[in-house]
This record gives sequence, structure tokens and C-alpha cells, in this order.
Amino acid sequence: MGLFIIKFILTNILFSLIIGCVLVKLNTRNRANIPDRQSKFNWFAGTGEKVPNLELMLCSLGLGPVFTVLILYYLLLVFHGLPNYFYLAVVFLVYLALLVWSRKSVLLAVRHDGPPSPGDHENKPLGVPSCLGALVAIFKAGKGKRWKNLLYFSFLVVLVAVFLYIYLGSILQVPIADHDILVYGNIGKLYYMEKAVRYSENIYNSFDGFFFIGSPKPSFSLLLTWEMMMNRGFAGTNDLTFDMYFRSISAYYGLLIISVVFYWLYRKNRYLPLLGIVVLFSGFQFFQVFVTYHLDSYRLFFLILSWVFLAYSLRSKEPLAFFLLGVFSGFTAFTHLIGVLVALVNGLAFFLFQEACFKERVLKTLALSLIILLFGGVHYVLEAMLGARFGFLTYF
Repeated sequence: MGLFIIKFILTNILFSLIIGCVLVKLNTRNRANIPDRQSKFNWFAGTGEKVPNLELMLCSLGLGPVFTVLILYYLLLVFHGLPNYFYLAVVFLVYLALLVWSRKSVLLAVRHDGPPSPGDHENKPLGVPSCLGALVAIFKAGKGKRWKNLLYFSFLVVLVAVFLYIYLGSILQVPIADHDILVYGNIGKLYYMEKAVRYSENIYNSFDGFFFIGSPKPSFSLLLTWEMMMNRGFAGTNDLTFDMYFRSISAYYGLLIISVVFYWLYRKNRYLPLLGIVVLFSGFQFFQVFVTYHLDSYRLFFLILSWVFLAYSLRSKEPLAFFLLGVFSGFTAFTHLIGVLVALVNGLAFFLFQEACFKERVLKTLALSLIILLFGGVHYVLEAMLGARFGFLTYF
């Protein structure tokens, strides 16, 4: 359990927060660059709703794992068969460079610059970190409202604590057995054993006899590859069956989906998020996210946020929103074939509904396509050229 906690905190929390600080710095620079926005040569007017830093930090909590495996994907694509420490070192150096570059935005990353309370849509900074600002708001409220706030958030904390107790003590201890997760897991183990991502007509592992025809989408499988590299690097073990971090991904991204829904509904009404959570769990399929191992919550998180930033891009014309639309669309494609369709629909919607002349629409959409390719879409190009015939169209 100790090794699992180290891997989880490092990849899902620390790496994600570093990316969040990078996004906050980009967001701050965009807002400070007002004169450039007025230029007739500037694509982005930045006249609409801005992305709050708090929302960027929330979204970034899902970017640590997927950005890590994207780095790993490019490394295994180019550098084959090198020691584990090489891949680990490069990944850590990338994050170290990002941390150094964004170090001054660490305090800004936790400042509250969004709506300070439900129903209040004025963009007034509190001047204190958002987490502390929430506590200050609770204790500065009137006596009756203070107790309502405490009961409300205490209830949520208890719910999460009970879930984590049951999940870590029981559900997470169940070994992998379902078909889809076994396929992705075996492919991830093959990536680790060969230290390479190769494109061919089929996949065969002579070590255990695993055989697969088609085009596996590498993102989810590489999470297990990354875990095995950390097992070897941190504990010196080459045990290919220790996959607790890989198993935890489904529930982690399920909680992130709930957090995104809670954030947006809480901006409208205090009790609306509770209804939203009930609605989510009213479907058995979403409940399964927390009791079985699957990639559905992983891919749906990126799909949902790609639509969020599509709306931001069309309404606000912010460069960061445009960039994140490409990032989340690319990661959506990187995780599943359905994500390719989502990325295409996002690109088409962006082209059709943006307020710009035809030439600007074309250039912006081409730029968006390049971002999508960079953040995972390139897999389908390589698969179409080097892999199985029409293999890039297989469901997995």
C-alpha cells in the first residue's frame, strides 16, 4: 500500500499540480497582455468569460497521469530498449522544468478568482487562497448560515471518507478480471517488457502468449507501463502483477467527473450539486465505475472537458481556452476511438460557430488540428501508415 500511495501522490497529485501552475501562469499572462488583444492581427479578442484559476486547478488534477503517459509514449516511440531509469529521469526532468518555469504562479494557483459564492457571478478576487477563502467565508457568515455551511461540507467530507475506506480496504484489493481491462493491461505489460511502442499488423507477446489483432489506443495501457517502471525504480521489484495504481484509475477519474459536475452546479445553487450527484448515480453504468476496473471514466473526463473548453473558446476567444480545447480533444482521441469522433466534431463545431472571416476560421482550425495531433492524435496517423490495415478504426 505504501508504494501505491507514493505512485498515486506523485503522478496524480504532484504532477497534476505542476501542470495546474503552468496553466495558471499562461492564464495570468493572457490577461496581462491586453494591448495585444486589441491588435487587428490578433486572432483572440479575449472579450468574453475568462477561465477561473480555481477551475484550471480542478481540471489539471486529471492531466498529471495522461500527460505523463504522453511523454512516455513519445519516449518509447523513439528510444527503444533503454533502462527504466532513463524514462523515469526524462519524465521527472520535464516536470522539473515546468515547475521552475511556473514557480512564481504557485501562490496564484490557489487564489480564488471565480464566483465567490453560489449565484454570485461577479469576478471578485478574495485576495486569499481559495481553500482558505472558503473557510473564511464559512466562519464570517452569520451564525445560522455558518452552521449550515459546516454541516453541508462536513456531510460531503464524511461521504468521501466512507467511500475511500470501503474502496481502499475492499474494492481495490480485487484483482483484474474483466475483458477490456485485461486487454489494455497486457498491452501495457508488453510495452514495459519491450521498452517500446511498435506499430505492426498484430500484437504478440511470446512471454505469456497474449495475441491481439487491431489498434490498441496506447494511453490507458501506458499507465500500467508507467506503474511498472516506478515499481522497478522505487522498490527495485520486477513483479509484473503489482498493478494497484492501474486499478485505481477508474475510481479516481470517476471522482474527478463528480468534482467537475459539483463545481459547475455549485456556481448556480448550493444544493443543486447534491441533486446532480444523485442523478449521476441513478444510472448503474456510472456506479460501476467505482466497483469495476475500466477506462470509461478516464476517457469521459477528457471528453467532458473538451466540450467545456469548446464553449469557452467560442464565447471568450481566450488563447488558453483555445489551447485547452486542442489538448483535451487530443487526449480524448488518445484514449479511445470514440474520442477521435469527438475531436473531429469539436474541430467542425469550432470552425462553424466561431465569429471570424473564412480565412481566419481555416487557419485557426488548422492550428487546433495540430494541437490535437501533438497531444495524442498522431497515434492514428502512425497506425494508419505503419500498423494493421484499417487497424486504427478498431474499437479498442
